[in-house]
Amino acid sequence: LYDTSLFIPFTFSMLALLTIGLITLNLHLGKPLRFYRGFNNWKLSPVSREIAGVSLFFAGLGGYTFFGLLGPRFLGFLDIWMTQKLTFMASLAALLGLVIGLYYMIRLYLIPARPFWNHWQTASSFVGTALTLGPLLLTLVGGLAGGGMAMLKAVTVPVAGIMTAGLILEALGLFFHARAMRRQGGEGAASFFEQVTRYGKVYWFRNVLQAINIAVLLWLVFNGLPRGSVGLGLSLALMFSILASAILGRALFYVLVIPTTMPGGFFWRNRGFEQHARETGLADKIAAGIVANRH
Repeated sequence: LYDTSLFIPFTFSMLALLTIGLITLNLHLGKPLRFYRGFNNWKLSPVSREIAGVSLFFAGLGGYTFFGLLGPRFLGFLDIWMTQKLTFMASLAALLGLVIGLYYMIRLYLIPARPFWNHWQTASSFVGTALTLGPLLLTLVGGLAGGGMAMLKAVTVPVAGIMTAGLILEALGLFFHARAMRRQGGEGAASFFEQVTRYGKVYWFRNVLQAINIAVLLWLVFNGLPRGSVGLGLSLALMFSILASAILGRALFYVLVIPTTMPGGFFWRNRGFEQHARETGLADKIAAGIVANRH
């Protein structure tokens, strides 16, 4: 990447997105002013290990960018051999952080207490999203900062295969996840039933978008990007479609967890338990977290 015109725009856009992500990652647990406690238990806590891994990835990418800027291509403070050595070491740190952060990010959700998440589809969704949105960002940066249609075509076609692999991996995970949820019953089946009924339109819209995205990307792999305004319009439409599919999929992932073991639990409230608590008087207890009926 250092030897291409995309070095500065791509690495800086990645750093900007990661900065926003790290801020929200560290501040969303507990009290924001006590965010540093998330690093305290990295020996035992998957949450701490996830934060540590993502932070290492951020530091590695930042080092890669910093040493690249000091190299002969830009500021010229470092010789080429020193630049190559330092950027290589920073790249290794970033890759190590990526593996650690993504692994423990997935492990956080693979818990028996949440059957809707405790399936390998969680891993396929996270990895598939990375394989899809990473190249998508590269394509977007290439189109905006790399010289228009020529650069857009040069970037889009090579990464289309990676994006296709990511979407197919996610689609396979969703297929087997749906089958597993139907068969196992209990909380997982309840979540899936909620998904295909109350959120059925969103669910099927996301699935249709994903199928269309895969078909279009496969077409690009074998035929390339059309010339002129047709190619530009197709690229923009595909980008928005992939982003919409990813956002809807992540929303369904979180909203559809029905915690039957947690009264008034987070992400989605168990309405059946709430009604039962009101009828039995359990709602009068503050610890239940349910507002009792008032007249």
